[in-house]
Amino acid sequence: MLSPKTAKTQAGGAAPRGPRKNQGGFVITVELLLLITILVFGTLVGIVAIRDALVKRYVSQQSQKVIVVDAQGKVLGEAADFDEHDAPRLFYIDRSQASSYRTLIGIRDDRFTSREPLYYAGNSCEGDPCIKSVSNELTDNSGVDGLSGSGSVSYFNALQGQPNYGVGQGASGLPGALFRETAQSCPVEAADIGSRWISQKVAQGAPCEAVSLDDTATEPAYSACLVTGLEPCDCPAGYEDEGDVLASYLPQINVALDATLSTVNSLLVPGLQLEPIEVGTLCCPQAMSLQESDLVDAAVYSAITQVLERANVNGAVRRTLDELLAPLQRDLVCGAFVQLKAAEPVTDPSDPSQNALDAFTAPFRVNLPPAAGDSAWRSVPPTGEGTFAP
Repeated sequence: MLSPKTAKTQAGGAAPRGPRKNQGGFVITVELLLLITILVFGTLVGIVAIRDALVKRYVSQQSQKVIVVDAQGKVLGEAADFDEHDAPRLFYIDRSQASSYRTLIGIRDDRFTSREPLYYAGNSCEGDPCIKSVSNELTDNSGVDGLSGSGSVSYFNALQGQPNYGVGQGASGLPGALFRETAQSCPVEAADIGSRWISQKVAQGAPCEAVSLDDTATEPAYSACLVTGLEPCDCPAGYEDEGDVLASYLPQINVALDATLSTVNSLLVPGLQLEPIEVGTLCCPQAMSLQESDLVDAAVYSAITQVLERANVNGAVRRTLDELLAPLQRDLVCGAFVQLKAAEPVTDPSDPSQNALDAFTAPFRVNLPPAAGDSAWRSVPPTGEGTFAP
């Protein structure tokens, strides 16, 4: 006889079981512990080796860099390059204006230097300084060697688009102060410039020397195009149109030309009367400009002389006219550009009352590489703060 449970099982199938419980986790074996130990230890050894290699490379690079400091140990910066006298040159970034510009400053033991000189009235580099415009190759084109054409021109400043920078006389002379070109013209006439602070010159004491910008090279202007209508005319190769300079004097030239032409016609017979003269242009060699001194008289004399020659006026009448025009006889001359701009001091960003270079005290020096006894490298365990040391 079957029990009720057995009968129920046979009638309705297998008896239902309770909920199954899954067992979690894993078994830690000796092999797993050994593997973890090897991986962790190897990783730590590798990290320490990489750390030491990075530190050694960093310190090695630092020992090769040339860092300039002043007498108080204040760092001026890292040398960007070296000039022809092995003086390190550093970039100074002028952030005192709306737009920031860089300029290269040379550092010697007792002074700052720049490629561009500063110009002063008188012979002692005192008063308001002036500076050349960027890429000005003609004004005072004698460099530190005294040879014409060697040029005291900083093209790095020109590549930035403006302005020009230069080191001039400081409040105490040396080591010098930094100045910047302004939009204003130099308050000193070129003929009155008597000295320049050429800081890159190798000299004992202050690098102030006498200079004259009045003795510039000149050449005759090409005047065949001065009278319009005589014949088609263009400036010859190697010359440039100076019509912009001539235009500012055109009203005065026309008035003087009309008056002189009227006097000349009064001496000529009716059949030789000269027609009104229309002024054309003058031409100068490239990199030269038309000299404005006596320009009105010179233009009037040249224009009327050309018309008289074209009209074949000769004999006694021409001699009379030559005597009449003699007081106007001047040469049309082209000369090298003499274009100086007023310079202003570059101020210290932390103290606008001081020059940017006043914060540093000479003599200047550079850092030295590690001594021979410091060449051994030791592994130092981490401090827990993520720092390391050689």
